[in-house]
Amino acid sequence: MKKLIAISVLSALSFAAYAQTSSDVATVEISGDKNINLPSKIYRMDSDEFYKFRGSYFLSNGMTLSLFERGRAMFARIDNQDRHQIVASASNAFVAKDLQLKMRIDLADNGEVSGELTYVVPSQLNAENQVTKQKLVTAVFP
Repeated sequence: MKKLIAISVLSALSFAAYAQTSSDVATVEISGDKNINLPSKIYRMDSDEFYKFRGSYFLSNGMTLSLFERGRAMFARIDNQDRHQIVASASNAFVAKDLQLKMRIDLADNGEVSGELTYVVPSQLNAENQVTKQKLVTAVFP
């Protein structure tokens, strides 16, 4: 229950922050739970149920999230980065087994898509030759 409340609060904050930013700033650093965790109980999603989620989704930060299957395994990929094997944590939510991303995808009857993707941005060397910390960011489905 606490996780559900935390997710709801973070969702509301990320949508509020997105609405207040200019269109060229599209990610929000999360200031709460700094972890991506596997669910205590995996939601059993078969291929027929996953079918409606397969495809590409444009994100608020200009990136593209792709969901696809290979055999019986489900995968997610952001742009041309490495793929991540995912498991369902709910009927519309997924978590990467490597704990690098999690997402919620809400599919409306009218074809509209909403939700959010939280993913790990690894440590990097910036323009000043300083190492930036690994961080979690959230992008929403516009």
